[in-house]
Amino acid sequence: MKRVLIFCIATLIAVGNSIAQKAMTPPHVMIVPDLIYCKSHGYTQQFNNNGILETIPDYERALSEDPILHAVLTQIAQLMTDRNGDIVIVDLIEAINNAKADAAIAVSNTGDESESIDEAIIRNSEADILVKLQFNLVKNGPEYRISYVLNGTDAYTNRNFAPISGMGKPSTSSDPTVLLREAASENMDAFLSKMMSYYQSMLTKGRMVAFEIKTTSSTSINMNSKIGEYTLREQIEDFLYDNSVDGNGLERVQSGNTFIRYQGVYIPLTATIRGRQRKQGAKDIAQKLVNHLESYGVNAEYKIRGLGKVNMFIK
Repeated sequence: MKRVLIFCIATLIAVGNSIAQKAMTPPHVMIVPDLIYCKSHGYTQQFNNNGILETIPDYERALSEDPILHAVLTQIAQLMTDRNGDIVIVDLIEAINNAKADAAIAVSNTGDESESIDEAIIRNSEADILVKLQFNLVKNGPEYRISYVLNGTDAYTNRNFAPISGMGKPSTSSDPTVLLREAASENMDAFLSKMMSYYQSMLTKGRMVAFEIKTTSSTSINMNSKIGEYTLREQIEDFLYDNSVDGNGLERVQSGNTFIRYQGVYIPLTATIRGRQRKQGAKDIAQKLVNHLESYGVNAEYKIRGLGKVNMFIK
């Protein structure tokens, strides 16, 4: 009887673990050339970020002018999925095309230009993680060696969390695709372990989203105006608390009479959206907040920059 009980308990635990694993949505990963690589090969462009010129990668130009680059990015993707078939690879070219279509719609609707092109590409990819690749082929006599750096990066915050680097063995082959596969294979398991550990932490701690909410000149209310039982500021804070992981990040706030700015609120990676359990992003929280404010007669609009920043305007 005791053995039967132990067997039943073990079975229930195994079933529970299996269900939990199936419920865990896999990470979406996009592999891109690192900014350092783009700079060294001239694949960059300038972006005017509120009067400050920033150098950003030009992914479209890099892929169209560098015939080996797409093959190398594809090789890294293949290495990753060979080791972990649950990972979903987001195609960079598809994200570029989606961003271009999105930009065309924005122009026709007199959209603003506050978002850079690389931010738009990342937003349209809806990736959880970016893997940024830098590599260099070195010739020494008749032999070639390849050096590389892989950086795992949070697509929402641009925070690096799993950098690895290495130098391949000397070879008579000059094909960067072959050399990189051989070199990166040695460290790929360690890289994926760090990446999956980071993603697992997001499942428990949430992912960080920055919020900047402003009242515009066309509205008669400000952050201290009473909206229902509480002020607009309090309504926003309470909403974000209820839609975050234990209110984490709400303490990092700047505010005034016409604005409130959170450096990063940790939102759950998944949530019940329209009656179904789905992966949740910044746009989902932003839309919920718009709907919440609308229930008090407050009109608001939002724009997502990249994936991890919400700009909202009270109108």
